[in-house]
Formats: sequence, C-alpha cells, structure tokens
Amino acid sequence: MVHLQTMLDWDDYRIFLTVARTPSIRSAADELQVSHSTVLRRVDRLEDKLGARLFERRTVGFRLTPAGEDVLQGVHDIEESVQSIDRSVTGRDSALEGIVKVSMPDVFAHPALFPDLNKFNEQFPNIQLDIDLSYTFADLSKREADIALRVTDDPPDDLVGRKLSPASMAAYARKDYVERFQPQNADSPAQRIGFGAPETFECLHGFEHLNILGYFDNMMLQIALALQGVGVAGLPVVIGDAEPSLVRLSEPIHRADVWLLYHMDLRYTSRVRAVRDFFEKTILEQVGKRS
Repeated sequence: MVHLQTMLDWDDYRIFLTVARTPSIRSAADELQVSHSTVLRRVDRLEDKLGARLFERRTVGFRLTPAGEDVLQGVHDIEESVQSIDRSVTGRDSALEGIVKVSMPDVFAHPALFPDLNKFNEQFPNIQLDIDLSYTFADLSKREADIALRVTDDPPDDLVGRKLSPASMAAYARKDYVERFQPQNADSPAQRIGFGAPETFECLHGFEHLNILGYFDNMMLQIALALQGVGVAGLPVVIGDAEPSLVRLSEPIHRADVWLLYHMDLRYTSRVRAVRDFFEKTILEQVGKRS
C-alpha cells in the first residue's frame, strides 16, 4: 500500500481528490478555480513525491490506478479531519472589521479600473483597506497581502481566485498629436514612449518606425505622457479607450489576463471575502462598460 507522506501540502491532496471525483481535468480546474496546466503540474508533483503513478492518463480522462485507490482512502480520512477543523473555526473570524491588505500594480489605480471606495466604505465602515501599489508579486502565503490583483498568464499554484478579463494593449496618442505628426506615416517625426528597460522593451503595436522618446517603467507615467501629447504609448485598452483625448492607433493585442487572487486559507475570512467580492464585482463592471 502507498503510504501518505505527512510533510506534503494538503493542497496537493485536495487537487488529487478533485481530479479523482470529477470527469475531466478541465472540470477539476474549473472547480478549483485554477488553470488546466496547474492541475496537471500538481498531480505530476504529487506522483513524483509519492513515487507512484496515481492516475492512468486516457483520452477520455484520468482513471485511478491501484496505488491511486490506496491514496484516495487515506485522503478521505484527511479530508474529514480538515473539514472538522474548518467547521470548528468557521465563524470565529466572521466580523466585518479589521485591515485587509490588497497588492496591485499601479495601473489599477486609474479611474477606469479603480473601484469606488466610497461605496465600499458605506457598506463596510469597519474594514480598513491597506493598498500596496507594486509590480512585485506579494507572497500571500507569508501574509505580505491578503488579496492580489495581477496581470499574468501563469498565476502561482498555491493561490486560488478568478480570471476577471483579458488584458489587451494597443497604441494610443493624443488627438492633436496624431493630427500634427501623423505617426502612421513612415517618415513621421512622432516618437514612441518605451515601457520598461531598453534591453527588454518590445514594440508590438506596429510603430517600430518611430524613434524612442525614452523608457519609462511605470504604466501610470506612460498614461500621463500620452495625455501630455509627447508620443505614442502602448496602453491597456480598458484605460486608453476611457480617455476621451486619446486616439487608438492599432488593433488590441492580448498580452495576459487580469486575475484576482487570494490564499485558500483566507476563503472563510469574512472581511477578506467582502473586499474580494467588491473588487471583483466593480472591476468586472468597469471592464464590461468598455468591452
């Protein structure tokens, strides 16, 4: 019989259990609110740590091996213990009060995306938000943040959450700048506003013929420069389209997705759930207005 290794993360077994109970990897991913590839990686990792093949990979889905059946019985026992602990503590952290730390890139502070915090305060007057505007991915397992809003194609395996929308980019410039410099022309004296560093900057919106004004590793600064009329900038479509003085000069290009993420351990914490639901609802509403 395969023996469970007590040092393994319960999350590995939770994913194993979901795969065993659902008809497909896709169904398991949907139920767990993670990506299809994340489920596959976590199953492979569990098999490597146990040193046994737990599933037969078939075109119609995964089927438990004899070793997998052994593990399944042990996981059922663990699940019952975990559920018992959950039941014992559920409600102890039910007060809608306290501090909730939210980590997000500065671009989410733009009015086209940022939630109406006055409405939130009216609904939850005893919850204080601590918002960290950073491009660094906060380590939620170390409680560097309770909730993270991130633009990524590959959210961390140990987090759960929801993909809110695609993050598409396009080229934008102020109307009078376009009329004056005609940046679409090959001999245009218009300039590009570079994002990031010279060694990493990519121009994906079709204006490679323009000279570079400079490199600015901050999206809010990019937006400000475009609004000042100093060049052509690559901006998130949801923001560029919301600025009446800007003209979209290229077709949108999908770069990644917007995810709202949190640690599984915080799913029952009422104040975190309140903030999570509010941000999710309001950002989806803002994106929906411009999609």
